[in-house]
Amino acid sequence: MTSLSSRNVLCGCGTIDKIWFVVKLLERLSSVVPLAHQKRLSSVHRHGDLLLSQTTQCTTGNELLAQLWVKPRTFEIVKARWEVNRSEDEDLPTISEIPFLEGIVAYFGCGKSVSQALGSYPPVATELFLENVRALIQAESYLIDERGFPSLDAYVDYWKEFYIGSCRYYSNLEAVKRSWAEYVSGRKPGTNLFNRFKTLALDRCNDGLLLRASMADSFHEMALSVRLDPAGETVREATGAIIRAPDRVCPEAATFVHRLKEINLPAAERNELASLLGEGEGCVHLIELAFESAALLRDARFKVKLKN
Repeated sequence: MTSLSSRNVLCGCGTIDKIWFVVKLLERLSSVVPLAHQKRLSSVHRHGDLLLSQTTQCTTGNELLAQLWVKPRTFEIVKARWEVNRSEDEDLPTISEIPFLEGIVAYFGCGKSVSQALGSYPPVATELFLENVRALIQAESYLIDERGFPSLDAYVDYWKEFYIGSCRYYSNLEAVKRSWAEYVSGRKPGTNLFNRFKTLALDRCNDGLLLRASMADSFHEMALSVRLDPAGETVREATGAIIRAPDRVCPEAATFVHRLKEINLPAAERNELASLLGEGEGCVHLIELAFESAALLRDARFKVKLKN
């Protein structure tokens, strides 16, 4: 093999080095075999006198849509719609209204009610409708008047009391340099109140599996990367970063990601992942990414039989 120095002699401008780098990169990429991918988009828009919160999921195996129409003042659900546009199960595609969700307040604490109302639907329906609830909660920062708060500062004070100790930001308010009011004021919502994109990708590599997860929304951006053994069970390496967040204290939550090493990821429950990732000193969004990664891994292992 030509040495680095001899390649430079062959072409002093470095062109050969660049070609060699690209060849090596392509060799590495050619050893990556895609297994399963998942993308979700959640958004909240003003829709006449109502708010429309919807989540679309597109995966290797399905394409789904969950929609909620809610009253801005109370977040009470007035209409819900479920669509299965594509599925590996030929009998599953359907489009239907869900009157059982009507009347539920789409806010903290509604998880049990939503789950019970969707008892006859697949578990993923509950996941996507609760994604809509999370999106509505994020959009609330732009609904101050409708929600009955006298000002944005009053809303921020409410959260400081209500959410204290629940995440890195609200567990370290004394260290926070930028208030939530200042942060959200830098975005002009219009009719588009909130957006959240999530991407998960599971690939087979030479030495095992690589699972990558990322999230970017109107207020946050982060990524998680996990290398696993060939069976897709034990985490060999875990890295993560919070790229964009309300304050500089938030990225510190990514320091807990290394704790995922050596755990059986597909067998991990939400509470276990939350504990490993710092709980109240961690990031709730990073914890959600880890939990969704575990779920994708479980589903992929079942479908493609990774153990074989």
